[in-house]
Amino acid sequence: MLICPLLAVVLFLACFVLFHHPGIHVSVENTGNLPIRSVVLYVTGNSYNLGDIPPTTKAEATARCTGDSHLEIEFSDDTGATKRLDAGGFFQPGYRGTIRVSIRNGVIEGNEQDIQWWPN
Repeated sequence: MLICPLLAVVLFLACFVLFHHPGIHVSVENTGNLPIRSVVLYVTGNSYNLGDIPPTTKAEATARCTGDSHLEIEFSDDTGATKRLDAGGFFQPGYRGTIRVSIRNGVIEGNEQDIQWWPN
């Protein structure tokens, strides 16, 4: 009798460890006609360097925060000026999902988010 509940707990923990991948998969697409240079994603406690994103291409990273967070995207525009855009969202450690941002000429053109706390 005691073995069935214990086996269920062990199976649940094994599935959690194998299949739970917390973090927000971020995709930044350059829909403009000039490169976006030195792109860096910022979340609470971490930053992710995406480098340069040529026109009509995208770069991706999985962001993991250390506390309440949202996404900010910093880059250099064609004049060399540094810009930081607030891409919004709300997530905490253990959340997972996706944020897809498209940037055209230094402005966020599109922003799709699907963020949830596992196991929703």
